[in-house]
Amino acid sequence: MSLSFHDQLIVARDKKHCKNHPFFDLWAQGKLSKEQTAFYCTQHFHYVAEYLNWLAYEASQIPPRDVKAFLFENLGDEENPDDRHLDMLKDYVSASGVDRNGVESSIVLSGTDQLQNWGWRMVYQKPWQAAVAGMFIGLESQFLDICKKIVPALHKYYGYKPHAREIRFFEEHVYADEIHGSKGFAIVEKYCDTPELQGLAIKQVEEATIRRWRYMNSIHWYALHGKDDNTPTLPS
Repeated sequence: MSLSFHDQLIVARDKKHCKNHPFFDLWAQGKLSKEQTAFYCTQHFHYVAEYLNWLAYEASQIPPRDVKAFLFENLGDEENPDDRHLDMLKDYVSASGVDRNGVESSIVLSGTDQLQNWGWRMVYQKPWQAAVAGMFIGLESQFLDICKKIVPALHKYYGYKPHAREIRFFEEHVYADEIHGSKGFAIVEKYCDTPELQGLAIKQVEEATIRRWRYMNSIHWYALHGKDDNTPTLPS
């Protein structure tokens, strides 16, 4: 029996799902320092800041009003001035003993830069249906399972109480991304209404997961080994 389009999207995402990345395995086991987890958050800050710009661009370009409304709703949640998600990241960084004022000027790793640039090429060059699939299924829907994996560790190993302000970025995304993710799937399934668009969407989801995995590789090498890449060292 052939898989439904919905199931094909899930399979494409899960082939390279970042919940399985070694960095998150270490985090879930309490084997990263608070500073190393905070470094992840600095790179996530740089990635999310551009993701919100992709959202705004796509919302300005997409004709269907229900899709436009969904994108602006998502953007409004992220940029709520009373509870801005980027500020939540800074709260976690600060609680980890790292200066929150240095987050925006912190290093942008090569993997982070590549993910940012790839995202702009996606929203500029791909049909909007495929771009929405890449953004919401290939990228955003991953974060739900990532947070489900690391939130228990934040309680057990890192000393944060449930619903503590410092970790609300991770706890709230468990619920917010469940809603956004289901709406994202519904929109992609509604508007990818030809075999060609469905094929493009699946391919874009696959590519998004690969790009995010490489971004995580970059974070892993820098946080654990102080290297911006994994270039082999030749014997002298």
